[in-house]
Amino acid sequence: MPNVVLALLTRTETAPTVLAAAERLGVLVGGARIEAMVMRILPISTILVTEEILTKEQEKQIRDNEHARAAALRRIFDAWASKQGMPKEPLWIDEEGVTEMLVKTRGQRADYIVIGKPEAHAERGELDALHAALFATERPVLMVPPLARAEFGKIIAIAWREDKFTMHALLAGLRCNAQAEQVHVLMGHRASDPPPRIPDVLVEHDIDVTGHELPIGKEIFGAQLLATAHAVHADLLVMGAYVHSAWHNMLFGGVTKYILAHADMPVLMRH
Repeated sequence: MPNVVLALLTRTETAPTVLAAAERLGVLVGGARIEAMVMRILPISTILVTEEILTKEQEKQIRDNEHARAAALRRIFDAWASKQGMPKEPLWIDEEGVTEMLVKTRGQRADYIVIGKPEAHAERGELDALHAALFATERPVLMVPPLARAEFGKIIAIAWREDKFTMHALLAGLRCNAQAEQVHVLMGHRASDPPPRIPDVLVEHDIDVTGHELPIGKEIFGAQLLATAHAVHADLLVMGAYVHSAWHNMLFGGVTKYILAHADMPVLMRH
């Protein structure tokens, strides 16, 4: 049964990279159907409860802007799809609604989700899409920066932590391991603890890995992860995703927040 990779398209600037990453991910997992989705914002969702009601003029302007954005993204999709030789024809999805619900509903039916890295001052819809993908779908999410390498997955770095979130991400990452030439596991280590060892799950899957100890507490751990990933020439980082709160205005965990803000390589995450 083929995999389904859902590519979430939010901006024209990131759409080509997201589509290319979805295509590459499909190759890594042994074949996939790519579904490209644009979520048009529901006009009423842009009005705060403290503001006046949405006028017909405002609603029309918002819908016109959203249709224009979707049309621009469709042109990028059509140009990309026309060059592909994939066994399954890519699917275009254009829906209006609450972003979180659209992503949750469609994302739960996919095997993987791909989304572009939000810019520093991203629009609410883009952040809502990322939140929903990571924490509402229970699916692995590949976040790609604007200048991501076209062929990632050859040198994989795994940010290891002994918990279920990392295990979820790792198992998803193992499905992308067929073309890996090197696998590195990055393990945090406190001076008072015994030295870390290669996780049993990697040994049991017969993965030839190189272990790296990263001291905890001396500097920002997220920065250490990225620096070590670059030092081993990794082109894909695999890690768990964490939050401090389950409410809508959730706060990302420290390492997750740092990676989302500073990652300059594709990151495969799973909550």
